Amino acid sequence: MPYLTGCGGGDTAATSQNSINDKTTAANVTATEPSSSTPAVSSTSNSANTNSTTSYALVSSSGAIIASTNNSASNNTASFGSTGIEGRLEADDVDLTPLSDAERAAIKIATPTATARIIQESILGFDSRFQVIPASYPERAVALITYNGNTHCSGWLVSKDTLVTAGHCVHGGGSTGRWGATTAFKVYPGFSDGYAPYGSCTPRELYSTYGWVTNADSNADIGLIKLDCTVGNSTGYFSYAITDTIDNTAVNINGYPGDKAGGGQQWGSKGIVLYATPTKIHYDNDTTGGMSGSPVWVQDSTTAWALGIHTNGENTLAPGSNSGTRISKEVFDLITAAKALP
Repeated sequence: MPYLTGCGGGDTAATSQNSINDKTTAANVTATEPSSSTPAVSSTSNSANTNSTTSYALVSSSGAIIASTNNSASNNTASFGSTGIEGRLEADDVDLTPLSDAERAAIKIATPTATARIIQESILGFDSRFQVIPASYPERAVALITYNGNTHCSGWLVSKDTLVTAGHCVHGGGSTGRWGATTAFKVYPGFSDGYAPYGSCTPRELYSTYGWVTNADSNADIGLIKLDCTVGNSTGYFSYAITDTIDNTAVNINGYPGDKAGGGQQWGSKGIVLYATPTKIHYDNDTTGGMSGSPVWVQDSTTAWALGIHTNGENTLAPGSNSGTRISKEVFDLITAAKALP
């Protein structure tokens, strides 16, 4: 299973043996395209000198650059989501029949032990996480992502067929990283204790950023999955926005931590944004492995607003906090461009 540079809660820049092993695993994943399909990049390039606009160009698993925020003329700063409908769509052209008992059992059997998945326990003092029953919006718009039947990462819907996650959940990062095989992924919105009320969907295509695919740029650790279903019409999907001021904001994180029921339960965590940079958010929410790709979100009277993507656990560069990719203008445009793709 490709824990592509350490999914969830772990530090993607860590130099621990677990992190090194994860990168080795990622390199051995059967890729959807040969490694030569990775966009060419100068050997002198790195996350510090990569042009910002180029770093946030949208790249598909076939290696094609699909969109660049440099070409975006949009001045939008907010994209509104949907609360979905009660139950599943009857007129949907995709079979979203809930999993059979055999399918549910297969996921549980294939799930490795929690310690095999967790690179770093990013519990900041007392563990304040709580179990969530994802029966309503927005929790049901958060999805469990599996790879070859193993619990893997978390993600969240932003349209009827577009899922946001961390870049390291779909690609190993950098020129030696590889794409996961699209056929090996399964996405289960609202999964809980072996029950998938919206069935499963598979990717039509995987996307990340030029900066992540070529340089493992942690500021561009973003993944997007275009699904073969329109499940977001039923579950609803998140709004997302650019915020000028985010420090001291109370935020939620929901995902599928590997240390709880083998990654088969959704858990939430409440915390405060401790500080932010133009590209990253640092918060005191508790997270562990498996929660990479989770939304960092706030709630208003009508919808849930995502402000970031959880990607990193506590590390020596940012002690006392977990962190994620901030929804900047570049990230906002990237997600919006992906939503428009077929």
